[in-house]
Amino acid sequence: MSGDIKEKHILITGAASGIGKAVALKLAEKGAKLLILDIEYEKLEEVRRYVMDNCPLCTTCFSEKCDVREEDQVKDTIEKFIGSCGKIDVLVNNAGILDYEKLHKQDPDKWKDVVNTNLYGSFLCSRYVLPYMIEREKGHIINMSSVYGKTGSPESSAYCASKFGIRGMSQSLQQEVGQYNVRVSVVHPSTTQTNLFQGTPLKPNKETALVPEDIAKAVYSTIMMREGATISEVDVVPIKNPYGED
Repeated sequence: MSGDIKEKHILITGAASGIGKAVALKLAEKGAKLLILDIEYEKLEEVRRYVMDNCPLCTTCFSEKCDVREEDQVKDTIEKFIGSCGKIDVLVNNAGILDYEKLHKQDPDKWKDVVNTNLYGSFLCSRYVLPYMIEREKGHIINMSSVYGKTGSPESSAYCASKFGIRGMSQSLQQEVGQYNVRVSVVHPSTTQTNLFQGTPLKPNKETALVPEDIAKAVYSTIMMREGATISEVDVVPIKNPYGED
């Protein structure tokens, strides 16, 4: 396996809810040292307190309010974590949003907001973590794409564009940093029961759609691959139609 997870400092973006929160709780349960970010700080602090009260193997959980769209915030936060912990072993780029609308009716600012959060935010976090990983010749970046980063979906052009972009960026990055023993993985979840769909007509079926813990398990398994091997891409999909009838 890729070392003892109890020795790893893992940075997770979008960790206040949904998949990011589930990833944080799974890794805390296993004893990883956590650095969690979100724009919703009160919810993020609830996650941090829960981890420290309920995950005895997790000895470190730092939380920080950070808007991944803002370069200065990302740079300063990563430098702060490096100053406190000395390293970041794993980066999980999870922060993401959805705006559901036909392209010809789309508000341009909302379209840009989706791409800036999902894709540009992943770029910024990777950009400022990578120099430390390259210097140590060790690290792992896990980018959260989607099954809609591999096939389009109506009324989701910005979301699909951002997730396709994450996949392309990751494939390019894999070829850049493998020589430094830095791994890059992409996770493609299918429809998952999170608040991503609030305000849209999409209603995942609670009996058939994925739950955030499904993706958290995939992330953990990806991290724990042995040195010298990696999972470059993984699809996490339900057995049945996630929007099907009960």
